[in-house]
Amino acid sequence: MNTGPALRHDDILIVVEGAARLSWIRTGPARWRPSGLWPTREQEAEIAEHVRSGAPLLVVLAEMPTIVPLLTEELIDAPEDLVKLAEFTGYVSELRIPFLGWLPPQLRERGQRFFESTCSRATPPPVLQSPLLVEPAVAGDHERVRFARWLDTGHPPIHALAPAARRVFSGAST
Repeated sequence: MNTGPALRHDDILIVVEGAARLSWIRTGPARWRPSGLWPTREQEAEIAEHVRSGAPLLVVLAEMPTIVPLLTEELIDAPEDLVKLAEFTGYVSELRIPFLGWLPPQLRERGQRFFESTCSRATPPPVLQSPLLVEPAVAGDHERVRFARWLDTGHPPIHALAPAARRVFSGAST
């Protein structure tokens, strides 16, 4: 699982939630269409096993809800499961990616609470803050699953998140 929105670094699995979960395929010189949504059923089973085993999982949240604007023509030959997520509004449509839809409900709700709590927080000016805000450690079930919020614009650079993930799970403060 080293492509798309997921990266395995040593025993840590890092996942970027959001528009990065949408995969595309080239259909012509300057034409693309959405081809799928990460994770597949097999990848979802791998993630569930990873979490069950107690291995660390860092989920980086960028935006909620995740709405990807598309030309309606880009959805014509898209897989049916993606078309079901689209709202057709004419020439431009919106694809709504289910927020943390690949996680069990308990973790999905925890991730949503963390995201919402970071939205209401007073934050210092961007120049004075880290682009990554990490959820405080939790005890109990799924304590090796942590959420983080990407505060910069755009998608988090997944390969650059590996050192932060190591720190999060080593117990060092971030």
